[in-house]
Amino acid sequence: METQKREKKKKKKKISDDLRSTDPIPHDLIPEILKASTVETLARFRCVSTQYASLIRSRDFMKSYLNKSSSTRPKSLMFTFESKPHGKHFFFSAIQPPQQNRGESSSSSSSVAVYHMKCHSQPYITVAPSVHGLICYGPPCKLNVYNPSIRRYMTLPKIDSLRIDMYHYLGYDPSSGDYKVLCMTKGNPVGRRRGLAQELRVLTMGRNGNSWRMIEDFPPHSPDSHEISIDGVLYYGAFLDIDPSYLGMYQAVMSFDVSSEKFHLIEIPETAIFTKLTSYKGKLALIHSPPSTRPHTVRIESWVLLDAKTHEWSKRVFDVDLPGAELVFRVFCLTDVGEFVLAQKSLSAERFYVVYYDPKKNSVRRVYIEGIKELNLPLWDKDSNRCTISIFPGQVENLMFL
Repeated sequence: METQKREKKKKKKKISDDLRSTDPIPHDLIPEILKASTVETLARFRCVSTQYASLIRSRDFMKSYLNKSSSTRPKSLMFTFESKPHGKHFFFSAIQPPQQNRGESSSSSSSVAVYHMKCHSQPYITVAPSVHGLICYGPPCKLNVYNPSIRRYMTLPKIDSLRIDMYHYLGYDPSSGDYKVLCMTKGNPVGRRRGLAQELRVLTMGRNGNSWRMIEDFPPHSPDSHEISIDGVLYYGAFLDIDPSYLGMYQAVMSFDVSSEKFHLIEIPETAIFTKLTSYKGKLALIHSPPSTRPHTVRIESWVLLDAKTHEWSKRVFDVDLPGAELVFRVFCLTDVGEFVLAQKSLSAERFYVVYYDPKKNSVRRVYIEGIKELNLPLWDKDSNRCTISIFPGQVENLMFL
């Protein structure tokens, strides 16, 4: 018996000695380990020590975490729907299934949607595009930026303006890791001419005390609500105050360099009509779904920006066959692998689904989005007049506001 007790003491001592002699994790490996963790895990790690909390909230770590999340983790689509009778926008997200294998002409799968929030849609005009999942929404008196990864939001400083026809755009600077919000009011129309942009402000989130700064130097233009942020440049639709006969058409695209805060006007082809801005392999693309003469077919017209300085564009036209499609479909965006995303304009069908069209393979695949039509939510589930406003790809795990 005594011999057994001595053996147990030796084993306990050996284990204790081994633990004390274990080398600590090298400091340069800690950030790499944390970058491989989920947002939920990092939220818990913040409570381990002030050192961990400081590291996780640092600008460099947030930037590197976003880069790794964008390249290694599954991405989601961000959906915006409008309930017209109630004047509300509803936001959902759903993970994008992987691209279909070679040789498959068509396929179908499903993805479960996650409901995030709702906000007023009127009288503030915005389609609330997603920038790495972040969404900017709300009126001038209470403009918010929401992060669906952690379900938190930041309320921006109130803008001192009496106008309600205010446009706000969210952009990202990959060189610094800064998110900036560009906000502008629009003047009253004069005769048949549209009101021009005025009172342009910009705010760098997390810096300068989150204060708005006025921008004085910008081309005369009338802003539109369609926008997208690509590689440090914010693009949005614009009308030019040159000919009142063009009231129903887009005439240009305005670019805003998020780092330098400089504007550049980009002319578009005279025949170009676009309803969405998207990204095609890192380049700005304009897309539109004109009426098709063939049943169950969606025509896609796209213009890809080749050179912003020379205003050079490349046009492509595709006819997508959707046999059995119950409702009218529209094209909304392009994924990072070059697939067009089409969806039903109305949610009146029995099941809601999106269509991925691969122009290289000339193939389509359906992805049924579960949990949108079935959601029991006030002002939502009893509404028969719901429509798709926007679909944006590229939602990733983001540490903003953690």
